[in-house]
Amino acid sequence: MGILLGKYFASNGAPPDARLNLFKGRYSEGESRYNLTRRTLRLATMEYIGIAEKYGLHPVSLAIAFVLNHPLVASVVFGVTKSWQLEEVISACIVGLTSEIMTDINKVHAKFPNPCP
Repeated sequence: MGILLGKYFASNGAPPDARLNLFKGRYSEGESRYNLTRRTLRLATMEYIGIAEKYGLHPVSLAIAFVLNHPLVASVVFGVTKSWQLEEVISACIVGLTSEIMTDINKVHAKFPNPCP
């Protein structure tokens, strides 16, 4: 969906080929879950983007690395529409999350435990 990139929070509402724009009105579950007018969603997203920036990571790499490092997760499902997105996902496979990064992630999670119910 691209929510963690922050692209939907741009003044122009993201590129025309962004999924939420391409499928507007045809994906009610996604549009309700990722309701961009929800303050909690915006604040949580911006904090996760801030963590990625702080440690020199792409937000996608941070997210994928987090999921890959979770002890209860056996695999990661992702979707890409552009080759650079696939490159980010592949790069995330080698990202190591330090205890400092995990501490920062856990702080955001404690503030916003379920920003996309």
